[in-house]
Amino acid sequence: MAASLTFALVLTGTSALTVVAILLFAAALRGPRRSEIQALGPGGDAAFLLDSGTLVDVNPRGAALLDSLRHADEGPAEDWPRLSRFLMAEFADFQARLDDLPVSQHARLAGLSDAGLELALDWVAGAIRIVVIDPRAEDASVVLDRLSYRALHDELTLLRDVTEHAPLLLWREDGGARVTWANAAYLRCLTDADPGGALRWPMPALFNTMGEPGGAPCRATPRGLRDRWFDISRVGHESGTLNFAVSADAAHRAERAKHDFVQTLTKTFATLPIGLAVFDRSRRLQMFNPALTDLTGLEPEFLLSKPGIEGFLNRMRDKHVLPEPRDYRSWAKRLLDIEMNAPTGGFEETWSLASGQTFRVTASPHPDGALAFLIEDITSETHLTCNVRAEMETSQSVLNQLDEAIAVFAPNGELVLTNAAFSELWTLDGEETLTAVTLNEALDNWREAGDDPGLWDRIAALARVNRAEATTIRGPMHLADGETLQVDARRTSTGAIMIRFAPGAGAHPESNAAQGFRASA
Repeated sequence: MAASLTFALVLTGTSALTVVAILLFAAALRGPRRSEIQALGPGGDAAFLLDSGTLVDVNPRGAALLDSLRHADEGPAEDWPRLSRFLMAEFADFQARLDDLPVSQHARLAGLSDAGLELALDWVAGAIRIVVIDPRAEDASVVLDRLSYRALHDELTLLRDVTEHAPLLLWREDGGARVTWANAAYLRCLTDADPGGALRWPMPALFNTMGEPGGAPCRATPRGLRDRWFDISRVGHESGTLNFAVSADAAHRAERAKHDFVQTLTKTFATLPIGLAVFDRSRRLQMFNPALTDLTGLEPEFLLSKPGIEGFLNRMRDKHVLPEPRDYRSWAKRLLDIEMNAPTGGFEETWSLASGQTFRVTASPHPDGALAFLIEDITSETHLTCNVRAEMETSQSVLNQLDEAIAVFAPNGELVLTNAAFSELWTLDGEETLTAVTLNEALDNWREAGDDPGLWDRIAALARVNRAEATTIRGPMHLADGETLQVDARRTSTGAIMIRFAPGAGAHPESNAAQGFRASA
């Protein structure tokens, strides 16, 4: 019995010694790494232990830093990617020195910002110890009262919310043009540009073309998103640049539509025979068509220089395509001040030039301040009008030499032509304006003056028949004073009705009412 108890005690003791040996061996393996962290103590700088790309231990200061980084980046990323992004933004060549650490065993980097931070990297038994050193900190802490701390915390939370929910792209670049921070809108745009790709660090740049920091905004499209446009502004920063990209899709579409519209107008105006010159609100020439150079002789080079309206008129005067009024200065001033009368005003004149040409010039002001000049060559039209007027005057002169009274009514029944004998014989209300007198009104007057109403009924019927059924109506008209007139009404080839009154001693043989209508040869 005693032997069995002794054997059991020996076996138990051997097992306990074995477990203790194993624990001591494991502690021996981990001891150097943990001691490197814990030796810093709670009052030291932020320290981290990295093993095979994973953070295996941190000190209290390091845990506080990681906690602040988690609040700044609430995505699903692990702690080491967050920390590496922070270190790459603060320390130049961090990644390169980290990769070279197994060989160099130790590295020390100075921070880029004015915070004066330093970074110590050590290779410890196959792991990497990272220490963020703040030489300016006293005992690595800042004393704040609770109200001040709460105000700072609330402000920081608000600023983070603003940047994350802002409807524009925000990102920061270091001196090497590497993206070191970006907001949620930037990350969404990256995902849209490469739907199948995963976000990686460092984040790729979205834009190939950007303006200089502090310069005017430039417009560009992101890589992979050629249908989206942004206006990019850049501001210099102590550690690089801050960048802002505002969506400009609506503005780009509007400018494109405007450009297409102007192109359409330009092509349309290019085929017009009327000269066109459009001036903007500052009275500089902005648009013209080829007809303007053909009509005025102004050189395209001069027009392309966008002259002012006064210089434009002076050059036209030099080319002798302006009339020479008695007071050119007053005339030009009236032309320059036509926008004062807009929108009811305007300018329209007919210019008869020494070359024999005649221009109709119209200037129309627009509510937005623009001014459009239209120059039309009406030389042929003017000559045609003069010729027609001369022919009409000649025809009227010939008709006035006849002793017979003649009146011509248009197809619509309006009186359009009489001669001197007609005016002496008859007085019709409104005859002075011709078209104020109609055929029906004249026939009513003549029915009352004569004794044969049927004659005027036949003439009225003549005005209603088709042109192919044209006839001639003849008959006597006995006046109250005993005078007899021979009336002759016929339809012309144009559909007009011509009525002739000739003195006569008796009735014409063909004036009999029984004969009615007879086709005219």
